[in-house]
Amino acid sequence: MWDVYVYFSLLFLSLACWLSRFRDLSPALKALGVPLLATLVMEGYAAYLMFQMTNTVWLYHFITPVQYTLYAFVFYHGLAGAGIKKTVLVSVPLYLLASLFIILQLQSSSEYNSYARLMKDALIVCCALVYYWEVFTKLQVIRLAREPMFWVSTGLLFYSLGNFFADGLMNQLLEQSYRLAHAVFYINVFLGLLLHATFLVAFWLTREQPAVPPCKTVLP
Repeated sequence: MWDVYVYFSLLFLSLACWLSRFRDLSPALKALGVPLLATLVMEGYAAYLMFQMTNTVWLYHFITPVQYTLYAFVFYHGLAGAGIKKTVLVSVPLYLLASLFIILQLQSSSEYNSYARLMKDALIVCCALVYYWEVFTKLQVIRLAREPMFWVSTGLLFYSLGNFFADGLMNQLLEQSYRLAHAVFYINVFLGLLLHATFLVAFWLTREQPAVPPCKTVLP
């Protein structure tokens, strides 16, 4: 259970940094606090159910769409292109409809929602790659290591890429070997810790410099 305590400790630290510097944050980082708060509430409840030895698989059929919706709004504020912003917004209702179809026709609430998770992972990876494309093609951010949105995008990229493979295998692993599935689950645990560590870095960097609008040049 050590992983649960470390995970929620990082989550609390990220939220504390978010609240302490809220006025100085860019719109994207202000929006990032919303999925963090939602994650705290929803996964906190999931952890409570887990400690009560209650199955939490059904809960993630609702958590996953909420998380994608909120992260999509983070990228909406963090990306620069008007067409790209509209595409991100349009993806939200399409993803919600797809998630509804999955739970009604493909994977019931008693099954691991691998299809919805895979879609969420793929969409977030696309958003992160678009951010990189804007940065590197337009040369609008020079000091990447000091750019908060770079850390947010990088954390979400690694988290989603790693989970894409773990989520894709999970249903098959659960049918074959619960022990092996549990071992693969720790990939998700490690990636979750990495994700919130990068969020913490992003908020911390904002303490050292004024907020910068998305994709504006940062001089050395």
